[in-house]
Amino acid sequence: MQFAITFALLCCAFAAVLAYPMPDDMTMPPTPPPKYPLNLEGGGGGQRGDGFGFMVKGHEKVWTSENGRHEIGLNGGYGQRLGGPYGNSEPSWRVGTTYTYRFPNF
Repeated sequence: MQFAITFALLCCAFAAVLAYPMPDDMTMPPTPPPKYPLNLEGGGGGQRGDGFGFMVKGHEKVWTSENGRHEIGLNGGYGQRLGGPYGNSEPSWRVGTTYTYRFPNF
């Protein structure tokens, strides 16, 4: 008799849980990716008596299409060697643009 009462109470509790209305959409909205102001990269080094060379370059996305497939970016850089047996080199400047197309997934 005690088993039958326990079983009946468990069935009632289970039915109450199933009868409770659940919301249609319980997912959270997606978090947008972080926007970094500028992608910078640099480095430098050298051997003893050979001077010191360094470079800095950067890239920035300036336009993205609404569907995210087309993207245009600007990039630029600067490099130079300081000291060494031949003295300082002329500065090296770089400027360019990039275009990216992302093919759709079929």
